[in-house]
Amino acid sequence: MSKLRAVDLAIGYRIERPLLENVEFTLDSGLYALIGANGSGKTTLLKTLAGILKPLKGSVNVDGVNIHRAPRREAARLVGYAWQNPFYGFVEASVEREIHLIAKLTGVRLKEEILYRLVELELMGRSPFTLSGGEARRVALASVLAADQPVWLLDEPFADLDYSGYRILASLVEYGVKAGKIIVVSTHIVSLLDPLKPRGFLLIDRNRRRLLTGAWNELSDDILVEANVIPRGILCAATP
Repeated sequence: MSKLRAVDLAIGYRIERPLLENVEFTLDSGLYALIGANGSGKTTLLKTLAGILKPLKGSVNVDGVNIHRAPRREAARLVGYAWQNPFYGFVEASVEREIHLIAKLTGVRLKEEILYRLVELELMGRSPFTLSGGEARRVALASVLAADQPVWLLDEPFADLDYSGYRILASLVEYGVKAGKIIVVSTHIVSLLDPLKPRGFLLIDRNRRRLLTGAWNELSDDILVEANVIPRGILCAATP
């Protein structure tokens, strides 16, 4: 069974003022929600866990491998990261080449049954930069999920998806859980993840620059409100 471990981690862009510090956790297989208000540091934490950003202090380990010291190819085999803005991650001229890039980087064989549940065949020849927001999201997720790494880090994956897209992604997350993956999904809307019954949560308390962890059934509305996160069941409506 794989493990994702953060040890005495401090993240951010300035050593004198980290976004989060003293972060310690160990995640086993299962789904975990990374929750925080907009701008709280969710993306920075995910990028640090993925090895894209270096920590200010501490280490991130997957199955005993330090992600920031391992060769790029080895790290890519262990951790898959889906960008919050999928267009930032595109580098190839076609959707098909974009999706298969991860296979070239890692040497893995893509799971086509996952790939074609997310991306329609007619999209394969198009430039990824001509896709709609929802289509681009699916392509970005496909390139990560089809590579089948033990750790999936998904940054706001449900953004820009319609209900059909939500159900497809939800079913793939459920598949990943059954396959023993460690899946961390960031969101600021807790109700999106309730149907998936996460194993636990990571909640960013920006005011105190700390990360709270616990079981999903321990996540109360009081805790969410204190962290400036919309509680369950609250709908926000804008009036003209």
